[in-house]
Amino acid sequence: MSLKIKVVGGGPAGLFFCYLMKKSFPNYQVEIVEQNPADATYGFGVVFSGRALSFLKQGDASVVERLKSNMQSWSDQHIVHKGQKVIIDGNSFSAIARITLLKELQALCRDIGVEMTFGKRIESEYPEDDCDILVAADGANSVTRDRYATEFQTQVQELENYFSWYGVETPYDAHTLTFIQQDDGVYCGHHYRYTPAMSTMVAEVDEQTWVSSGMQGMSNDERQIHFQNVFKETLDGKPLVSNRSTWQRWRLVKNGKWHHKNIVLIGDAQRSAHPSIGSGTRLAMEDAIDLWRALQTAGTDIQTAFEQYEKHRRPIREKLNSAAEKSIAWYEDIAKKMSLSPEELALDYMLRTGLMTPQRLAQDSPTFVARLAELGVPLAS
Repeated sequence: MSLKIKVVGGGPAGLFFCYLMKKSFPNYQVEIVEQNPADATYGFGVVFSGRALSFLKQGDASVVERLKSNMQSWSDQHIVHKGQKVIIDGNSFSAIARITLLKELQALCRDIGVEMTFGKRIESEYPEDDCDILVAADGANSVTRDRYATEFQTQVQELENYFSWYGVETPYDAHTLTFIQQDDGVYCGHHYRYTPAMSTMVAEVDEQTWVSSGMQGMSNDERQIHFQNVFKETLDGKPLVSNRSTWQRWRLVKNGKWHHKNIVLIGDAQRSAHPSIGSGTRLAMEDAIDLWRALQTAGTDIQTAFEQYEKHRRPIREKLNSAAEKSIAWYEDIAKKMSLSPEELALDYMLRTGLMTPQRLAQDSPTFVARLAELGVPLAS
């Protein structure tokens, strides 16, 4: 029996799922519909930890190897506080331009016969009616999900801090967090290179800084200039590059149910991933792998496949969601941590979610931990 599968949302998760399904079931009709043009992307680089890449290899190792040829990689993480850089060893990361990631996945899908439509919105009131499976991979603002918000038990929470995503022509040595305290507040920059010449810069301020700095009353262009001036030294004097870079609060989306009728949620449509805990792209692509595996096992028994997908994936997501909430609280409370020394702040950051224990940190980052010992900074309070 052949199934017709329609995926709404042509991001990395939707494309990866289509590729895996069409490769495993060549007789299935697999279609993806994306509202943006094929060559459009809103963002800059996407970062993956070494652990994340190992998880993605469980879907298709050859795809990950193909992507790695376009990636920038490094083995340290840097925390900059009070103008001092703290190096944390043992943290493997890689990054790729989001547009490159999309083009590679599009090419893989095209080569095996996935039907792809770009620049088209789903206008039908019931888009699930003309397919056997409808996969909602259309992000945190999923229209597909919101049609059945009650059935999915959708909850949306607006967080306190404000963010914006920029690029900059400054290639940083490693994934870096830079904290700058001024009279008008505390500023945080998350930055990492994704090509030999370009880096992502995620700008973040807490609510108090948003108000006291006057950013609340500024236009987006004025906010960009303001943040650029604060981080002038970090940016090596280069201007921030905008790509629809609006300042906004992060919307945390949760769903009590992951499937309804023949519709199933993956990625940010299912649960928005906070950027401070890791790549939302990685988590979404892992959702795609788990849904594909469930459909491999259950065959054409769609409801059983959906139940297996949620049963296996939900505990993993819940663990990460709990860690994300602790990380969110850490950043929202950042002003109280500015009195810490650079090394103390770096340690506090590494242990903020509970996923990293002092014992594991000592094993993974021996040079950093040895430096803490030299300074008399205890690993555990």
